[in-house]
Amino acid sequence: MIIPLERRGSRPVFRQIVDYLRRNIESGRLPAGTKLRPIRLLASDLGVNRETVADAYRELETLGLTQSGVGRGTFVLGTASGAETSSETAAPELRPFVPVLSRAAEATLALPAIDYGTEAQAVRFERAVPDPSLYPVDEFRKACSHVLRHGGRALLDYGDPRGHEGLRRLLVERLTAVGIEAEPDGVVLTAGSTQALALVTRVFCDPGDAVVVEEPTYAGACAAFAALGVRPVAVPIRRDGLDLDALDTRLGRGGARLLYTMPSFHNPTGITTTLEHRRRLLEITARHGVPVLEDDFEKDMRVRGRPVPPLKALDRTGQVVYVGTFSKTLFPGVRIGWIVGPPRVAGAALVLKRATDLASSVPLQAAVAHFCHTGAYDRHLRRVAKELARRLDRAAAALEAHLPDGSSFTRPDGGFAVWVTLPADIDTVTLLTEAKRAGVVYSPGAIFYTDGRRSSSLRLSIGQAGADDIERGVRTLCDAAHALLPSGGGRERGAGRAAPAVHV
Repeated sequence: MIIPLERRGSRPVFRQIVDYLRRNIESGRLPAGTKLRPIRLLASDLGVNRETVADAYRELETLGLTQSGVGRGTFVLGTASGAETSSETAAPELRPFVPVLSRAAEATLALPAIDYGTEAQAVRFERAVPDPSLYPVDEFRKACSHVLRHGGRALLDYGDPRGHEGLRRLLVERLTAVGIEAEPDGVVLTAGSTQALALVTRVFCDPGDAVVVEEPTYAGACAAFAALGVRPVAVPIRRDGLDLDALDTRLGRGGARLLYTMPSFHNPTGITTTLEHRRRLLEITARHGVPVLEDDFEKDMRVRGRPVPPLKALDRTGQVVYVGTFSKTLFPGVRIGWIVGPPRVAGAALVLKRATDLASSVPLQAAVAHFCHTGAYDRHLRRVAKELARRLDRAAAALEAHLPDGSSFTRPDGGFAVWVTLPADIDTVTLLTEAKRAGVVYSPGAIFYTDGRRSSSLRLSIGQAGADDIERGVRTLCDAAHALLPSGGGRERGAGRAAPAVHV
């Protein structure tokens, strides 16, 4: 029993014990029949003299709240007078409160949950986050110290709800380099891209509205949509990206308020769409009058190939709202994302942002702005890109060598995700149990589908698995997959050499 005591106050300690126990008895937290802790033990717990506790127990008995017996202990009676209560005045039986949750909360709780728990030395392919060994700790510490030393108390206020002006200006400069025209006042900084996604969805959608999503798609987006009470409507992904014919057909039925898409380094497949694909997507959505939410969460993580302009850079009608984040390129704890959109959309997002949290962390935003201005961010990106390229190559080589016959995988030009499709006999949720026992974890395909369907696909994220661990992890995973196939699958090797494909 933990009783808070004010030892230097004016109220005697025994009186504090009496008052605490009395409140708990009268409120029902200590119901009738409860045995109080023995005097000796409670005195030891509280670090007080036994007589102090004895005085408190005697007072409670005098008040008719407890009854003591030699050798039996002290029990709660539960009424202040000790007298029996008549049936007319008896208090109604209190039952535990059962909260009635909203439909959105119930939908969020119903989303698939995967247990990734495993031993510390396991190869972890499940998290789409950077390797902590690549975090620029020392350089970022210097940036934080600099802005606090020069920004002083001004940085410790709420700040502009749009975010730190210096960082917004810097983002405008960097986005101009990829063809996105924006003004600092048209940029809203957010607490990561998840908040950006949620704010833009709220700008366009009411509960019950439909949002078109790629399938498979980012599991976090499905969770955000469920929390907002909107309905994700799936359009399949093919080898070159979103199935545009299917998109055209679906939008032609009407009712869709928004399209959510990741044209670069798609999560979970790793696909980057072509310029022609992007132009046609914009033509289709413009014709149907549907706005586009472009999630460019791994914008700066290209390691090979020629960059493709973002949808926002190709947008001539103002239909694209662009969101991004520093969480993947820098580190997740920075929690800085952004929204770039037409003035009316950015203004609405700003009002919702202010109503949600007033403003995000100004000191962190100022530190990131300084970190970028000094060139430290671009130096960090070069280090990350070099390591990512090495890991993607290592993953491709290991998959080619060890995948069962009939498998395939994508070969992304950047980012963390490689989408692996195993023979149809394998359910990757079931496989995960065996893989965990063997010391490797990944994200099963089911969590990336809006209906949680059975899937023979899985996402390997090479963000946190070191290059030397990737070979071991892939080999272990493929051995577990072979064991689930009929007759061990023949244990053929080299299936991954076939042209990469995405099966949905």
